[in-house]
Amino acid sequence: MYGSMFLVLSALEIFSATDNPQKDKLAPNLRQVEPEMTDLSGYYTCKGQEAAGKSYTGIVVLTKKNDVYLISWVVGGGSNFSGIAIRQGNTLSASWAIATERGLVRGVNMYRVESTATGPRLVGRWASVPGPGVQQNETLTFLKNLDTDD
Repeated sequence: MYGSMFLVLSALEIFSATDNPQKDKLAPNLRQVEPEMTDLSGYYTCKGQEAAGKSYTGIVVLTKKNDVYLISWVVGGGSNFSGIAIRQGNTLSASWAIATERGLVRGVNMYRVESTATGPRLVGRWASVPGPGVQQNETLTFLKNLDTDD
């Protein structure tokens, strides 16, 4: 009887130790998630690269509405599209859509929020469908605060 209990307890000890052997240790290369900075609303310059390697630039407007952000891009030769974004810690994720001559294109962007002396910078990747099935790079750099109605 005592042997059976010892065997069960030993097995539980082994499985709990192998379940997460690092649970009490912090990985040396991981950063703490930065607390959410103030509101990310504002105007941003946008620089990115399309699947064919062509670079693009534009302006992005982020507007906070309660717990979410409304996001609008004007890029390239005047392409306008918009979407919705949510933030968790130092990550901002956005979905968007644009009507084209080939039909509706939907996409998703995911940015890492970085703090700079001049304001936030959002460094990320995006993908779309229909599309080539690859991720593209995009960086948003804070330009100025939104205009206020005074």
